[in-house]
Amino acid sequence: MPYFKYIVHFFFILTSLNAYSEKVVMVFGQSLAPYIIEENNSGVELLIIKEALALEGHELVPVYTQLGRVKFIFNQGKVDAAHRYITATKKEKDIFYGDTTIEYHDVFFTLEEKDITIRSPSDLNEYTLLSFQDAKKHYPRWLPESYKHSQTSVQLNQVRLLQLGLVDIVLSDKNIFDYHTNLYRQSSREALKNMRMHVFTSPYKYHPVFKSRKIAVAFNRGLKELKEMGRHSELISKKLRANIFMTNQIDLTL
Repeated sequence: MPYFKYIVHFFFILTSLNAYSEKVVMVFGQSLAPYIIEENNSGVELLIIKEALALEGHELVPVYTQLGRVKFIFNQGKVDAAHRYITATKKEKDIFYGDTTIEYHDVFFTLEEKDITIRSPSDLNEYTLLSFQDAKKHYPRWLPESYKHSQTSVQLNQVRLLQLGLVDIVLSDKNIFDYHTNLYRQSSREALKNMRMHVFTSPYKYHPVFKSRKIAVAFNRGLKELKEMGRHSELISKKLRANIFMTNQIDLTL
């Protein structure tokens, strides 16, 4: 019955507000599956935003760019919104923040056979590290400006290079890494090497940003309703599976 209730409610809102629909062009970072899947405009994060806007009668129009260019595209005024906006303060002019859509959880990954120990930022100096774009903006304590490391916008490369032993440590969201580990496992002829996951921080909450206060307020109403009807939790449980490729987890936050 709860299933039927929110499906009917969702359909009613879409049909009744169709005449007042406003398109919202939002820029998303590429290579962020399972959160954002460009090939078919899906992924758990994109679907949550899409359905929250739809409950308020708005149509999401996704466009894509490299993750490191999301903020630039938004600031250029080429889009109405961005799925994330990393800044030191939320007091910038003409930017209206939505409520938290989803949490990412960035962790370090290593090969178990290398037996790498990570207890503090200084431990990273001994190893080669590959991260997602703009990682230093997220973790200045662990990755200060003086720290030299490699970045990639192609998440599958993180798994490939770690498995081949060409980098020592990978910094990635655990669900993104798990998703691409599964793809790598399916395409590789070699057995998957055992990996460790080093948890060094709490999950990171992401907020979409909008040029329009009205759309931001509408999104927040839709998101609140999405959560109340159970649809938000359902999308997360269906799209984000448990991390199954790690044989060992070390929690540095304890």
